[in-house]
Amino acid sequence: MGRATLITLGLALSARALLGCSDAATGPSGGAPGQATAGNPGEGAGAASANPGAGGSSNPGSAGSGMLQAGKAGGSAATGGASGATAAMSKGWLYTTGNQILLANGDGTGTRWVGRGVNVDDLYFCGYNYMLMTANAEALLKKEMDGLFSDWKPSFVRMSLGMASYPVQSSWLSDDGSYKAAMTRVIRAIGTHPNTYVLVTLRSDASMVGHDPGNEEPTGMPSDATTTPDKEKFPTGSDAAYIALVDSFAHDGFVLFGLTNEPGGNVAGADTIRHAMDHAVSTIRAEEDRLGVPHHLVAVQGKGYSGDIEFYSQNPLTRDNVLYEVHGYPPPTASYTVDNIPVIIGEYGSLASGAEEAFFQDLENKHIPSLAWDFDPYSNCAPDLLEITHDASTLTPNDWGKVVQHYLLAHTAP
Repeated sequence: MGRATLITLGLALSARALLGCSDAATGPSGGAPGQATAGNPGEGAGAASANPGAGGSSNPGSAGSGMLQAGKAGGSAATGGASGATAAMSKGWLYTTGNQILLANGDGTGTRWVGRGVNVDDLYFCGYNYMLMTANAEALLKKEMDGLFSDWKPSFVRMSLGMASYPVQSSWLSDDGSYKAAMTRVIRAIGTHPNTYVLVTLRSDASMVGHDPGNEEPTGMPSDATTTPDKEKFPTGSDAAYIALVDSFAHDGFVLFGLTNEPGGNVAGADTIRHAMDHAVSTIRAEEDRLGVPHHLVAVQGKGYSGDIEFYSQNPLTRDNVLYEVHGYPPPTASYTVDNIPVIIGEYGSLASGAEEAFFQDLENKHIPSLAWDFDPYSNCAPDLLEITHDASTLTPNDWGKVVQHYLLAHTAP
């Protein structure tokens, strides 16, 4: 059950040493393949135009054609929180009711939605561009995304913002032009692909706390005014970062928010994580209400490198439109099989040879959105889906990538 040790950041380190990326023979954070917890290799990630695909046409990831009346199911803590009534009336937005994720038709009804896709990295390219010195990084990332959509056709993408993962740190609270504005444009460019949704995850931020000492980079947890690591720099903890993200994507129905990556690693308990998640969701909801926009889906993460979300089923958050995100390499069936809360698999990989078809069929049967790890041609953040070509135009799937690509293409809209 070993986790990768965070390697001290220094300018002379190579990107791979900087990240502590594992070899393909091990799990993504140094553990053995097949263990239930899901430590992550340490990739980086970060008046709007609406997503054409989120404008109301049927999503290619939709697993069912049955239409449900908004607000008819769910609403209590026992069923995973209140229904997302406002989003349910906003055509093309996603919302939850009970344990289901629905695509709003704009008339109070919704169609069952199942997104299928991959994890992608931000301008840091999983450490390859750890000093943000690549002048055309934004153009390269956009080209990479064009290739992803051309040849893999996902309906769901997770973009991780690794703003405190590297020697050059970024912030969503200010921008010198090198990160925030560029990442906003990249995310919006992804959103122009029809019927596509983007989980924008705050993977790391200088305002986070509660890291696992054995693997700090991917394990930060949202702070608040009482737990902030620096009362002068972050008087409200991570609240300001979440508010800034909402302000950037307030009107973008294709955007979902991920609060963090794998909070607390193996050291944080369920109560600590739940409290931090509840506060962060409430911060996002307050800003959305102030702006008068629908409530976006917000993904909260679990304990044990987000391999365990069972505690949420016993005590779900009471906010509306909350998703519960599990990671696994591979994810045990029980980790994502929960009856009373809406679940997504935010990361998966290391599927046993010969078990892939059964795994994917189980996801289809249970309507579980899923995101495979990791689409990046620049750094081997294993299990990577691509050969490392250092070329945004040459996106060659490796054996793992071919498995995921086949699954995605099998569920493309006709």
